Amino acid sequence: MSPAYQAVFLPHAIPDLSKPFDIKCPPNTDVWDKPPSTHSFNAPIIYQTTTIGSFEKARVTVSASWKDRYDQGGLALVVNSATGRQWVKSGIEFENGQSNLSTVATSKWSDWSLLPLGSRTTATLEVETTKDGSLWVYVIEDDGSKAALREVTWWADLPKDAALWVGPFAAKPAPNGEKEDLVVHFDNLSITLS
Repeated sequence: MSPAYQAVFLPHAIPDLSKPFDIKCPPNTDVWDKPPSTHSFNAPIIYQTTTIGSFEKARVTVSASWKDRYDQGGLALVVNSATGRQWVKSGIEFENGQSNLSTVATSKWSDWSLLPLGSRTTATLEVETTKDGSLWVYVIEDDGSKAALREVTWWADLPKDAALWVGPFAAKPAPNGEKEDLVVHFDNLSITLS
């Protein structure tokens, strides 16, 4: 039996995730919190619901015709607990005129890291919980090896029974008033739970 998926802010039906699929994302969407008062959580996310303690890892290949500043897509892990919503999103984001590997980790506020991809428009990302409870983000190299991008240490302090959404997302903040939708392509989605 295939896992049940749900979606938030998805402007179309949930596609068949067992084969390559797209998320079409409208402008003015994001998952981002910045002081003093920016709170954005309106981007399309397709997810499975699990718990922090049951999540092991997720992997997906993401690509698009990235062209506008902050166009993005990848994997989102969203924690919904009594203390509020926290998340980690990682994938590709268009910034400084090029594609970048991007990770945003949001505990109270969002922080952001980038690693330029140059002309590449495709990447395979993996997010994994380690034995010590940290969350690691990796890019999968062409030879299949993993290169570490980010460790999210506060992940280990989250309640193991906290509800967790895991799945692909797309966002198009459109800071310059862009009107075109962004279409993000995903392939080989896998989510491993214990």
